Amino acid sequence: MLKSLSNWRNWRLPVKLAAVLIVPVTIAVGAGVVQIQSHIERAESYAALERQVKVRSALIPVIGGVQAERRIVAEGADRQNLLEQGRRTDEARKALREQVGRTSLSDVVHARMGDVQGRIGDLTALRERTDDAPATVKTYTELIESLLDVDEVLASEFGDAALLRTAMGLHHVLHVQEQVLFQQAVVLTGLARGQLVQAEVRSLVESNVKLSYIAGEFAALATPDQLKDYGTKFNGPDIEAQRKMLATALLNPVADAPGGGKPTKLPISAADWSKASGAVVTSLNSVVDGMQTDLRDTANRLRDETSDAAGAAAALLFASLILAATVGFVVGRYLLRSLNALRSSALDVAWHTLPEMVATGRGSTEIEPVPVSTTEEFGQVARAFDEVHQQAVKSVLEQAEMRANMRNIFVNLSRRSQSLVERQLKLMEELEKYEEDPDQLANLFKLDHLATRMRRNNENLMVLSGGEVARRFHKPIPLTDVLRAAAAEIEQYQRVVVHTAPSAEVVGYVASDLVRLLAELLDNSTAFSPPHTQVEISASIEAGNIVQIDVVDQGIGIDPEALAVVNERLEAAGEGADVQVFREMGLFVVGRLAARHQIVVRLDAQQGKGTRAIVLVPAELAPRREESWESFRGEAIEQRQASWFQAPNAAPKPPPAPARQTPESARGFLNAFQSGVQRGLPDHQESR
Repeated sequence: MLKSLSNWRNWRLPVKLAAVLIVPVTIAVGAGVVQIQSHIERAESYAALERQVKVRSALIPVIGGVQAERRIVAEGADRQNLLEQGRRTDEARKALREQVGRTSLSDVVHARMGDVQGRIGDLTALRERTDDAPATVKTYTELIESLLDVDEVLASEFGDAALLRTAMGLHHVLHVQEQVLFQQAVVLTGLARGQLVQAEVRSLVESNVKLSYIAGEFAALATPDQLKDYGTKFNGPDIEAQRKMLATALLNPVADAPGGGKPTKLPISAADWSKASGAVVTSLNSVVDGMQTDLRDTANRLRDETSDAAGAAAALLFASLILAATVGFVVGRYLLRSLNALRSSALDVAWHTLPEMVATGRGSTEIEPVPVSTTEEFGQVARAFDEVHQQAVKSVLEQAEMRANMRNIFVNLSRRSQSLVERQLKLMEELEKYEEDPDQLANLFKLDHLATRMRRNNENLMVLSGGEVARRFHKPIPLTDVLRAAAAEIEQYQRVVVHTAPSAEVVGYVASDLVRLLAELLDNSTAFSPPHTQVEISASIEAGNIVQIDVVDQGIGIDPEALAVVNERLEAAGEGADVQVFREMGLFVVGRLAARHQIVVRLDAQQGKGTRAIVLVPAELAPRREESWESFRGEAIEQRQASWFQAPNAAPKPPPAPARQTPESARGFLNAFQSGVQRGLPDHQESR
């Protein structure tokens, strides 16, 4: 794994593009996921704040219920009204408990809520204490202050700035409303007594100071619309009447004034005071309802906005991924198409266009450009390859012309040399006819044989040049004569043992090429085997009437790798392969001649030592000869008749020993074979 990662230069192009894109895509996905997660968390926090708004909405009726009970106690009303109000307060408490149970609150809120719930539990006993109204009013006031403290803690839990201002403003309005209701209860207590006491006057003054302070705090936090609504509703005739009556109560002499002065009765009626105070409370209730609605709507709006933002961020992230994948796919597809076009064009030029030009030597200098028409780097590479292709075509045509000229030169030289060799052979034949000295005749035979080998080399040069050899036979040649003629064409013909061949005839236009092919194999075998050893050549008819010719030597052999290479070159020699110089030129000639007639030639290593050359001649090139009764003459007739009529259990006669070449027999056979007067070949004429 680590090795493949470190070898990134060999990655495929799609993998490289993916590696390039994966870094920014991963960063973008990570940032998008973090942003979406942040939006989701904010939406959840706004949902929690919305539940806290519901808790406050359930807490305010409890505060209002306790305030109503305090007012009833201060008025000195009958017990039935107090019990009915207590029942409504208990229902509000039950709704508050249920809402708190459905809401996750902080530990501070839970602690304050538990303390308040314990104190509210004392309301039943408090409702029984109607004989001491001032003390009961004080106890109710302390409970209301505790409830307002819980509301303040709840308001402080709103972390968002927009919600926090409204939540704290609502708390201040509730506190202002509590001061108004507190003043109402204290004055009602005094009216029930006839006058206020000094402690009550002091508490009213403190309440008035608190009211002004809290109103200032509200003005600092409230929005312009909320401040306008508060100013509109906390003003008017009822508000002014309440203020005047409160001022009158504060200025009236108290019952326990120092100096023992006689107090006077409050010049205020309970009905007027309750009406004016109730109007103020009603106006403040309207402000409270409006701010509760603002708080709830703001929480809902913020939750929806964050939820929508999370959805929009997710959609944007998904769209970005789709866009990145699309861009990567389009760009990658274009790059791959351009590279495939370059690769296909290069391979077509390398495998088809240039080899065809090299083989035929013909072609046009006009090239087909690479089908990449852009002007960026890939287009520039395509144009550069077109230039390379153009120069390669010019070089190939020049080389082809040069090869054709060299081939023509070789053919011309071969034909001239061939003509001279033929004249030399004729002259030697004339000299041999009239020479009577045996030693001199033997020397002439040697010169004649050297000239014959020179003729074979010239013919090989003609084969290498791609030309046609002049020596051709028009009629079929017996296979045995072909084997003997091949043995007679090499220098060490006396080492060749020619075994009797089957009754088959090689067609005329193939015979001369087969003689040259076998001569090259025999020459190679004698050259690479010890001088005291023999080289055997034999033929047999195999399946499908294929003629198999074996050339076996006892030389040094060849190793398997080199053998495989040589066999490959034998197969490729007919397909325009370059001529292998030095010792392999003869094998190249063999490959050329074999490919010309679809003859198969292979070299094989012997089990012991030496090399075996196998030549497979198709049946149509060497058909079996139908023998007649007249062809059985002499010893052949006797042998055949003996084999026909001998007893079934009699041992067969051994086959005749193979014929071994001697200088006189080989030379005589070769001259007879070349001149067409060999015994048994009366009709074989050679065209030159």
